[in-house]
Amino acid sequence: MRRALLMFAMFTAPASAWAQPAQQGQPPAGTPAEELVGLFGAACLHFAGNPAGTRTFLTQQNVPRMPDKARDAFLAGRPGQVFDASEPGVNLAVVSLDDGGCETVVEKASASEVLSTLQREAQSSNTPLTALGGQTDKGANGVTHTAYAVTEAGRTMHILVSTEVPSPQAVITLAPK
Repeated sequence: MRRALLMFAMFTAPASAWAQPAQQGQPPAGTPAEELVGLFGAACLHFAGNPAGTRTFLTQQNVPRMPDKARDAFLAGRPGQVFDASEPGVNLAVVSLDDGGCETVVEKASASEVLSTLQREAQSSNTPLTALGGQTDKGANGVTHTAYAVTEAGRTMHILVSTEVPSPQAVITLAPK
């Protein structure tokens, strides 16, 4: 992923920006979990419910769109656009849904590190995450879903963290409704 994008936003402002700018073309600034959380904040949370904003931001950061076959796999029939935010050694994607939903996906990351990084960044920015229901729901397919609510400017949004053990894929989804 473009370091400038990743480092743009890390829960440093009210549910909007999550990291600091860095040089494009550099190796990833952190672990895959940190890259995923940073990307989520910059591309999804910052533009919650605003797919045009997400897409304009990613285009300005020179993040390319996925080829049609990959795009279709990520969208799974949902209307939207998919961007390839990969960096050397870290495969990342942003799924910007037409309904305002947004997802960040990393090919391989530690499930526990994704959750702890997200919680740590939320706490450090005074943007508390509220666990929803039975916080962790282990599915039959080995995927664990952890749901949170976050409220910003009187607006409640839902965040779903889906991870797989051992650490293949992790997805952070924002439902801004």
